[in-house]
Formats: sequence, C-alpha cells, structure tokens
Amino acid sequence: MEATSARESPRPGAAFGARPRPVRTAREVRVLLVEDDAGLREAVARGLAKAGYQVSAAGSAREALERVGEGTPDAAVVDVLLPDAGGPGLAAEMRRREGLRSLPVLFVTALAPAAVRDTLFPSPVLYKPFTYRQLVAAVRALLQGR
Repeated sequence: MEATSARESPRPGAAFGARPRPVRTAREVRVLLVEDDAGLREAVARGLAKAGYQVSAAGSAREALERVGEGTPDAAVVDVLLPDAGGPGLAAEMRRREGLRSLPVLFVTALAPAAVRDTLFPSPVLYKPFTYRQLVAAVRALLQGR
C-alpha cells in the first residue's frame, strides 16, 4: 500500500486499495453564507474569512441563487428563516441544480431545537448565538462529512 502525503486524507475503504482523496486547505474552500441579518452576516463572513475560507455572502434566497450562478460553493451556511424563502426550501432548490446535488448545508437558527428538529433532520444545525469557534468547527465537520 502506498503512503499518503500530508495533504491527503484516508477515507473508508482506503485500506482496501482505494485512493485517498486530497484534503483541500480552507483557502481553497468556497462557502456560501446566506443570512438576512446584515450585522450577523458581516460577522460570520469575517469569522469564516479569518479561518481562511473564501466567503460569498447573500442576504436573501434570491441573492443566494444569484451567487450560486456565479460559482459553485463547496458548502453553504444558511439561516433557517429568510425573508423571501425558508432556508430548507433554498437548500432544496440549490440541490436541484447540476453540480450542487451533494452540497453540504449547515443551517443556523435562533429557533428552539424542538421547533426545527423534524424539519431539518438529518441536516446539521448551529443554534444562535454561537461562538466563532463553534462556527468554524461546524463548517469543518460539515466539509469532512462530505
């Protein structure tokens, strides 16, 4: 079995001859952020950029769909409640598009867990307020599970 480089990550089955997939650095990962609260959108975008991610931010579902047309994101962080559409509906619409079928989505919400459990399951959810560390850890976990 050949050795893997520091930039490669083993995946299930790698021990059985499958080639490990390369692990991209945060600077190579594009994250679409969809949050209608301008202050929070700016803070989250800054936090993700500080962690090295390329961030494309949108304040509505309509704007998010425009951003997706400009380039395919590697992951999305989507507010559950948006003024022009629900976050789950936006995620479903994005996943209907070619190249986005397996787009990993992290939902963020201020709603109580019981209010979104059945709606979003099995998607990961980060509850507001969250810390910068929780956000970055959740995005990393989202990308690793891809």
